[in-house]
Amino acid sequence: MTGMPSFGGGAVRSRVGARSRIWIMVSALGVLPGLGCGPKTGGAYPEASVVLISIDTLRADRLALYGYTHGRTPNLDALGRDGVVFTDVSSQVPLTLPAHASMFTGLLPPKHEVRDNLGFTLKEGHRTLAERFKAAGFATGGAVSAYVLRSQTGIARGFEVYDDALILEGGNESMGSLQRDGAEAVSSLLHFVEGQGGKRFFAFLHLYEPHSPWSPPEGFRDLPSPYDGEIAYADELVGRFLAGLSARGLDRRVIVALTSDHGEGLGDHGEQEHGLLLYREAVHVPLVLRLPDGAGHGSKVSGAVALVDLAPTLLELAGLPPGEHAGMDGVSLRAALETGKVGTRNVYSETLYPRYHFGWSDLYASSDGRFRFILAPSPELYDLRQDPGERKNLAAARPNAVTSMEKWLAQAASTVTAPEAVDAQTRERLASLGYVGTAPAAAAAGSGAVLADPKDKIASYEELRRGLALRSRGQNQEAVDQLRKVVANNPQMVDAWETLGLSLISLGRDKEGVEALDRVIGLDPLRAEPHLALARLYALGGDLKTATTHAEIASEKEPGKAFEILAQIMMDERREADAAAFARRSVAADPQRSMSHFILGTVSRNRGQCEAALLSFEKAAAALARSVGSVVRSLHFQTADCLARMGREKEAEKEFLAEIAALPRSIEARAGLATLYRSQSRDQEARAVLGGLVEGDPSPPVESYWAVVETFRVLGDMEAARRFAAEARARFPNDPRFR
Repeated sequence: MTGMPSFGGGAVRSRVGARSRIWIMVSALGVLPGLGCGPKTGGAYPEASVVLISIDTLRADRLALYGYTHGRTPNLDALGRDGVVFTDVSSQVPLTLPAHASMFTGLLPPKHEVRDNLGFTLKEGHRTLAERFKAAGFATGGAVSAYVLRSQTGIARGFEVYDDALILEGGNESMGSLQRDGAEAVSSLLHFVEGQGGKRFFAFLHLYEPHSPWSPPEGFRDLPSPYDGEIAYADELVGRFLAGLSARGLDRRVIVALTSDHGEGLGDHGEQEHGLLLYREAVHVPLVLRLPDGAGHGSKVSGAVALVDLAPTLLELAGLPPGEHAGMDGVSLRAALETGKVGTRNVYSETLYPRYHFGWSDLYASSDGRFRFILAPSPELYDLRQDPGERKNLAAARPNAVTSMEKWLAQAASTVTAPEAVDAQTRERLASLGYVGTAPAAAAAGSGAVLADPKDKIASYEELRRGLALRSRGQNQEAVDQLRKVVANNPQMVDAWETLGLSLISLGRDKEGVEALDRVIGLDPLRAEPHLALARLYALGGDLKTATTHAEIASEKEPGKAFEILAQIMMDERREADAAAFARRSVAADPQRSMSHFILGTVSRNRGQCEAALLSFEKAAAALARSVGSVVRSLHFQTADCLARMGREKEAEKEFLAEIAALPRSIEARAGLATLYRSQSRDQEARAVLGGLVEGDPSPPVESYWAVVETFRVLGDMEAARRFAAEARARFPNDPRFR
C-alpha cells in the first residue's frame, strides 16, 4: 500500500418479492453488439465493460475456492476456474458502509472518513469508481439489497441508475423492507445492462444474503449451517446474473470482479457476527477477477491484498489512464496477474465500532501475509503461517516487532472522526437488520480515557445481541430476562436499558419500563427514543402534561416524531387548531409522517374543507405506502366520506372498501358504505356490507349489533333492523336496547 512501511515480518428480515418470480428469461435475451474486446493493450481491456459483485458478509474460508468442503457454491467455483483467485485479501473495516467506501474510492477509512455504518456519509471530493467510469463515458448502474447502502450515504454518487428501491424514506415506525431478496437486485441490474446497447458500462451488484439474520430459502437448508445455506443461495444468484451476461453475449467481454465487504465471526473468537473485533475471520474476504477471453483462468495470486486495491485495479484493467487512480491508498494488481504474487506490503484494517457504540477501545490491525498485529489495549501478534487461527499471541515474545507496528498504527489511531447526529429511525432500521449497539456511546468521543479492550467485553456484547434478537422476535419476557443480566454487569450500557424498558412496556409492566427508560435518560438526558416512548405511554395513560414534556424534549432531536405525538395529544384534548399547528411542524421536519398528514386532513374535514382534507389524506396514504404493514385507522373512511360529500361516489366506494379490507370490523366504514349503497338503491349490497359486522364472527360484540340495528333504522330499512335486533336479543337478552 502506497506510503505504508514494511514492518519486516510484520442495529423481523423482510425479503421483498417471491423467489419464484425471478426474472431470468435467458432464452429471450438479446445480445448487445459492439462490445468485442480486441487484443490486450499492455494488459488492459480498453473496450470491456466492468461488473463488480459484492456479496455481503462472506468470509473467504467458507468457499471451496479457499478450501472449504462443506458448502455448495458451484457458480463461484466455476467463476474461480474461469478467473484469477487472490488468496489473501483483507477488508479495511468489518462493516458494510465503510468497507464499500474503501472499495469504491481506493482510500483507507482515515482518508475517506467513513468510519461506521452510522453517523457518516461519503463526502463530495472522494471520487468513486462510478464517478470515474462515468467521466470516462461508461454507463453506470447499481442495485443494492440492504438499507445500509442507501443512496443517502453518498455511496451512490456517480451512478446514473442506482436501485435502492427497498429504502423507506419516511418516518413511520414499521421497519418494512430493510433488506430484499437478492434476486430483485439481480433482475434490476440485468435490466440496466440490457438497456445499454453497445455502450460500455460499469455495473455494481450487492447481495445481502449471507448477512444475519440467516434464513436461507427452501432448497438451501440442507447445509451444515444457515450461514452456509445463505452463501449457497447467494451463489445461485451470482449464477443467474452471470447467465444473464452470457445470454447477452457478454460472458467473455466483461471484466468481472467478485468480492465481499467483510467476513463473519461465527464464534471463532467469541464474536458471532462482525464489527467488534479484528480477527482474520472478520476481515479475510474473497476476490476473484474474471478477465475477457478467459485470460489467466484458473490461476491464483498470493500475497497481502487490500479491498482498496480493487478500484485502481479495475480502472487500469479497463484502460483508463494511470492518473485516474493517482492519490489512492490502494495499488493496481494488474502486474500481479502476470507474476502470480504481490510484493511484501502491509494491509491496514480498523474498527471504531466498539468506541462509537459502547465507549470501548477502537482497534487497528496490520498484516503482511505472514504476521498480523492488532493494536488494542492488550496488543496481539500472530504468525499466520504457524497459527492461521490466531490462537497464540506472540506480542510478549517479539517486543521489537510490536513496538514498530504499534508506532505506525498509532498514527492512524490518533485520527478519530466524530460521527454526525443520527436520527432514531435510521438507528431502528439498522437495529432491525441485526446491528447491535446502534446508539453512539456517550463516552465514545472522549480522549485520554482508559477504554476497555473489546475482546474482554465480548461476552457482554453477545449477551446484549441475544437480548436484542429476542426482542425483535417478539419474545419480550425472554428479552427482559436476558437484558436484566446485561445491565447487572454493564450498568452504563444505554442500548440494553432502552430495550429492557421497551420490552417491559410491551409486557404491560409499565412501572418497571418507566424505571428502565429513566435510567437511559439519566445516562443520556437528551436521547430522543426514551422520551418518545414515555410520551406515548403517558398520553395513553391520560397524563397529557407529562407526555407533552417528554415530547417537547424529544423534539430537539426528533422533531417529526415528537411534534406528531404532540399533535395527537392536542386532538385528544379536542384542541384542533393546536393539533394542526403541531402536525404542520411535524411534516415540515419529516414529510413522510403519515399520522401528521392524517391529522391535518381530519381537521380540514371537520371544518368542511374537503378539498384540503383530500390533499392531506393523499399525502398520508403516500407515506403509508412506503411503510409495509402500517395502517392509520379511518384514513380510507374519512377520504371516502369527503369524496361522497363531493359527489364522487365511485371513488368513495373504492375507499370504503379499502378501509374494510384493512380493518374488516370497522363500524364506520361499513356504515358509510351501506349508506352509499342505500342512496343508490343497492339495498342487498347495503345489507350484506353492514351485516358483515356481525355475520361470520362467532362472538360479535354487542356494540357491533347496536351499530347495525341503528344504521338500518336510520337508513329506513326496518325489515333488516328488526332481523338483526332479534338476533341481538337472543345473544344479549339483558340489554334493554334490543327489547
